[in-house]
Amino acid sequence: MKVKKTRSINSSYLTGFTTGFLLAVLIFKLVPLFILKTESLSYSLPFFAKTLPTPTQDPSKIQQEITKAVFPEKVNLRVSFRDVIVKMVEYGAIDKEKFTKLYETRGGLPEGLLDKASDDSIIINQQNANLMLNLLWPLGIANKTNVLSEGPMGTEYKKDVGNFASTGGWTLGREAGGKLFNRFPILNLTPEEEAKVKEISQNIFRPCCGNSTYFPDCNHGAAMLGFIELAVKHGLSKEEIYKKALVLNSYWFPQTYAELAIYFQKKKNIPWNKIDPKLVLGLNYSSGQGYRAINKELQSEGLLPKVEGGGGCGV
Repeated sequence: MKVKKTRSINSSYLTGFTTGFLLAVLIFKLVPLFILKTESLSYSLPFFAKTLPTPTQDPSKIQQEITKAVFPEKVNLRVSFRDVIVKMVEYGAIDKEKFTKLYETRGGLPEGLLDKASDDSIIINQQNANLMLNLLWPLGIANKTNVLSEGPMGTEYKKDVGNFASTGGWTLGREAGGKLFNRFPILNLTPEEEAKVKEISQNIFRPCCGNSTYFPDCNHGAAMLGFIELAVKHGLSKEEIYKKALVLNSYWFPQTYAELAIYFQKKKNIPWNKIDPKLVLGLNYSSGQGYRAINKELQSEGLLPKVEGGGGCGV
């Protein structure tokens, strides 16, 4: 009997066929899932996300924040007049009658301000900033100090010393401001204190002109010199004096320092409470020419705030 031969299936062929079939099934099952997963991911990836416009901050809100930071409700200067005002009245740097009459139209003076010594710390705010200016001003021009005798006003401009805004502009003394210049021992400073006053005064500028406090040719410079002398006599550190000096300049030149606060916040990413006072008070920012450069840049970008207050170079 013939035995019919059958062809055997090659095992490698069967294995390859099975593997291919299973792979095809797997791909068929997974491709839709992959597509769905990719589609869901596409909505979460940044480069697929819909770009939303950046919200514009309310200009009035920006100004409110800047105003609050630069002009706090009140600041303790950590110095007191002690007997300085009484001495200025006695020596004639302040004429009591003239001074009192001026402030009758400005709400009057605190009781006993011109007659009694006081150890109370000076608290400055926007309401009394002008009064503090006019009390520190005569101290700055009349107190006998090396900054005046050895500085530009007492050397290079000695013959014309009465013609500056700080001297000729002071009309609330018993004599002309030029005759009061560097004349009275109102606040006696030691040689070490004199050196400290000189150093600090050379580093503090004012935006009404290009001069430092070492050349106090206007009322703001003279008043700042008076404050530095008080602060040094009270033993304040240099860092603390620069900090308080920036407060004074800010109250006396509010528009300037509101703009500088905007500049440092927007251009340097430095908030006002993190600023270095000595840097801001320097030539590049607080001098007339330094401030004008900042103002021009802010103006070109529409970033100028508007604030009220401050005063000019007169009483």
